[in-house]
Amino acid sequence: MLIFDSATLPTRERYGAIHDAITSAASATFMAPARGGESVHLRMHAWDLGGGVEVIDARCSAHTLRRTGRAEDSEPTYLITCGLKGRGAHHQDDRDMPVRPSGIWGTDLTQPYVHHVTDTWTTTAKVPHDLLGVPTRLATPALQHIGDSPLAPLFNRHMAEVREVAAGINPVAAASLGTATVALARALIASVTDDDRLSRESASDTLLLQVKEFVREHLTDRDLDPHTIAAANHVSVRHLYKTCAQADLHLEQWIINERLAGAHEELARATSARLSITALARRWGFSSTSHFARRFRETYGLSPSEWQALHRQL
Repeated sequence: MLIFDSATLPTRERYGAIHDAITSAASATFMAPARGGESVHLRMHAWDLGGGVEVIDARCSAHTLRRTGRAEDSEPTYLITCGLKGRGAHHQDDRDMPVRPSGIWGTDLTQPYVHHVTDTWTTTAKVPHDLLGVPTRLATPALQHIGDSPLAPLFNRHMAEVREVAAGINPVAAASLGTATVALARALIASVTDDDRLSRESASDTLLLQVKEFVREHLTDRDLDPHTIAAANHVSVRHLYKTCAQADLHLEQWIINERLAGAHEELARATSARLSITALARRWGFSSTSHFARRFRETYGLSPSEWQALHRQL
C-alpha cells in the first residue's frame, strides 16, 4: 500500500515530511537532500508480510542518509535492499558497498552506517533478527558481502515478484510470502559465511525455492516431472524428494494444484472462449481431459466448462 507520496504536499513541507518518513523506515538519525525545492521527492509503498517482515518500495531523490552511534536498546533488524535505479555507496562495518541497478546490499539497523546516493528506486526486505535465525556474529558481517553471493540474482527476482503481487493478496498468502522471503534472506547470508551448519540448513531452503521457481516457469511443459526438475537443479531425484519431504511438500500434488490454479485463472479470461477444454487441459500439462475436469471440480466446485461459461456472462 502507498504510505507516502511527497507530490501530495506543498513544496515548503516536503523536506520535513520526507526526512521523517525515510529516517523512520531506515532507523537513521540524519537525512540530507542533495538539492532542495520541488526536486526533493519520495514515493514509498510498504507491505506487511507478517511476523514483522516488511517489503518497502521507495523512489527518492538524491540524498545522504546516516545512522550515528549504535542502538543498544533496539531489537536487531536487518535490511536487504535491491537496487533498481540510481547509484552511490553504502558504508557500514568499514566496508563500502556499491549502490547500483541489480545490486544488493545489507544493513544492520543497530549499527552506524552512511548511505549516499543519486535519485534511486529500491525494494527492501526488512527482517527481524529473531525470524532470520542467524547469530548476530555471523549475520552482521555477512550483510556486507551479500552482493557477491551467487544467490543475489535469485533474491532480486524474488523481490521483483513480491513487489508485483503484494498489493493484491490476502493475509494468509502474504504470510507465506513472508516465510519465503525470510528463508531466502537466510540462504543469502549463509552463502557468504563459513558456518557449515548454517550453510547445510540454508541449502535445503534455497533448493526448495529454486525448485518452486523452476516449476512455476515450466508449468505448461508436458514433460515436467521429478526427473526434469532434479536435473535442472543439479540434484538427484532422491535428494529432491528428501528436500520436499522435509518441507512437508508433496511435489506431484503441488504441481497439479499449481497447474489447476493456472487453468482456473486462464478460463476466467475473455480470451479463453477461443480454447476448448481439451486444448486448455493439454496446455496446462494434463494428458487426460477427464482427469483434468475431475480434479478441477474437486478443487473449485465447478467443472471447467461451467467456470468458463460463468465468466462469459460477466
